[in-house]
Amino acid sequence: MKLASLKHSYSDLVSKPDDASDEYYPSICLDEDSMKAMGLKIVPVGTEMKLVANVRVSSVSDSKNGMSSISLEFIEAAVEPKDKQPDAASVLFPNG
Repeated sequence: MKLASLKHSYSDLVSKPDDASDEYYPSICLDEDSMKAMGLKIVPVGTEMKLVANVRVSSVSDSKNGMSSISLEFIEAAVEPKDKQPDAASVLFPNG
């Protein structure tokens, strides 16, 4: 599996929102039931996390202007902190 940056730049578009930085990323919104199923709690905005998912292609689009897109359905997913850091106890007492 290859991880790739999905960053886009507003400078590639005709205009950008007044209050936005120059970069943006695709996003998904998880409802409360989905968060509960993954054991995900509310975290501060800007927290980076790792998402692992099994997805299914739900639609494919090729437009006349040459733009293509694909929609994915999330079948299974897990979210965890981006970099799992060992807890203090396991660092201080590595043998248990």
